[in-house]
Amino acid sequence: MVPNMASDTPETLARDRLILTAIGALAGLAAWVLVEILPDFVRNERLMLLIAVFTGGFFAAFLAATGPLNYRRAMVAAGLTAGPAALLLFGASFRFAQVSDFIETGHPIVAYATILVIGLPFLIAAQRPQDGWNSYPALFTQSWNIVVRYAAAWVFVGVVWGVIMLSNALFSLVGLTVIEDLLEVDAVPYVLTGAILGLALAVVVELSDYISPYLVLRLLRLLLPVVFVVTLVFLVALPVQGLNDLFGGLSAAATLLAMAVGIATLITSALDRDDEEATVSRALQFSARALALALPILAGISVYSIWLRVADYGWTPTRLAAMVFALIVLGYGLLYALAVLRGAAWMAHVRRSNIAMALVAVGAAVVWLNPFVSPEQISARTQLARIFTGKVSGEKVDLWSLGRDLGCAGEAALAELAATQDPAFADLRADIARLKASDNRYQFLQPSRVTADRDYAAQIKSAVTIWPEGASVPEDWLDEIAPRVLQTWASSCAQTTPAGHPGCLVLRVDLLPQDPGPEAIFVRLTGVDGAALSLLRRPGTGLRGGELVYVSGTARSLEAEVLDQIRAGAMQLQPVTLPALSFGKTTVIIKP
Repeated sequence: MVPNMASDTPETLARDRLILTAIGALAGLAAWVLVEILPDFVRNERLMLLIAVFTGGFFAAFLAATGPLNYRRAMVAAGLTAGPAALLLFGASFRFAQVSDFIETGHPIVAYATILVIGLPFLIAAQRPQDGWNSYPALFTQSWNIVVRYAAAWVFVGVVWGVIMLSNALFSLVGLTVIEDLLEVDAVPYVLTGAILGLALAVVVELSDYISPYLVLRLLRLLLPVVFVVTLVFLVALPVQGLNDLFGGLSAAATLLAMAVGIATLITSALDRDDEEATVSRALQFSARALALALPILAGISVYSIWLRVADYGWTPTRLAAMVFALIVLGYGLLYALAVLRGAAWMAHVRRSNIAMALVAVGAAVVWLNPFVSPEQISARTQLARIFTGKVSGEKVDLWSLGRDLGCAGEAALAELAATQDPAFADLRADIARLKASDNRYQFLQPSRVTADRDYAAQIKSAVTIWPEGASVPEDWLDEIAPRVLQTWASSCAQTTPAGHPGCLVLRVDLLPQDPGPEAIFVRLTGVDGAALSLLRRPGTGLRGGELVYVSGTARSLEAEVLDQIRAGAMQLQPVTLPALSFGKTTVIIKP
């Protein structure tokens, strides 16, 4: 029975379905506003981030809490979960000059989601008088119910959208476009998806006796013996095969941690919410206890492997995040193993360990987003210390990661490096200057290629003529031309026309009346007796950039003398009318 209903009468069921459908539709409408409307009015990226993560987190938590709580209490639980998490993420965003760079790192979003996902069951249990915030049966039930309810609801959303698409295809066979026209309204897909999700959640809550995590938990238990055998074989083979592939790499550590998390999940599923619901199978209990003893070994190897990586290369936010996660998993493993070694009531001890470590995980996420000491700052300071103490030579310093991946802390570290007057850091200072001039990692790591590209551009600029006399092009007109094109153009400019002029020029002429100002045409030799034209398209500079212009015949049908003819003024701008066919926004020009 739905907890916020007085009774399961048809009227109350219909009312709650309608309310949750409306709430879901409102969530979809909010998503549409955030994506399509609000960016045009709110120019502050950090404020947009705060609004977006709070709104998304609030609706996700509110829909999850509705069912175990009435609407008012669900709103309180959602606000108390999404509000602090959003504020922490907002404050952490100031570590980077650009919010997009902050989001791209990934780990702040993981920390935000950790607070939201783990914190919500505690707040739900705290507002249920029959439970309490630290009631393990309540926390276990609510956590798994949220997973199952959302999974079932999203499956229903996918099915409904499949029906909508098939219905639209069926209607199109008879010329009806009602569904297609409706879906073309920008807000409709968002609102419809939210409404379907809300309705699905309402029905799932109604049928909680049928759609519950019990089936999933019973199936997970069956994997315990299999995972126990795999883990046993791994641990037996470990000293025989050697440890070289395990230590010093994050990929091996990630595999071990993933296995450890899977083991902890299987153990928890076997122990269920209390002893009455726990497995009674001796084989499953034995497997669970054995895996609990193996868990700290796997987690410990992961911690050591990550530490060796840090010792070799220093801290980065990724390595720091991996270490924090590994230590949390190690905490689970140690508490699980201690519970088993205590013998009596080991299941109850494991359950209490789950509560303690869940709070530790939330605390770690809060610390990760705190405004005082950031992982970027820790990483930048340790990398600087490695450089100044000579632990890493100048040519092995990852300046790109230091300057571009660590936000404001990394920029401050680069400024400190650039300010040092130590002659030993002269090459490093030159690399920092080159880093600031590089647009991407490729340019920075391939200085010879970048130098070659700039040489090609310099050759073109020194040889090219701008026609008519007195016309000009922006100084950076070649900056966005692909390197391979620059090389070809430089080769053309190195050739000479029949009259002995350089084999390239830029023609400024107004070809497009609908686009005020002259276009720029790059004219170049293509061989001994041919020439080609290229229309330049550079928005905002008067150049229009990079597309071949159609002239009568192919571009290579032009004779080499055309460059000399342009220089001599033997060129006229003539209007040409060509027959064309229009299909909506597409126009096809017909060659006479």
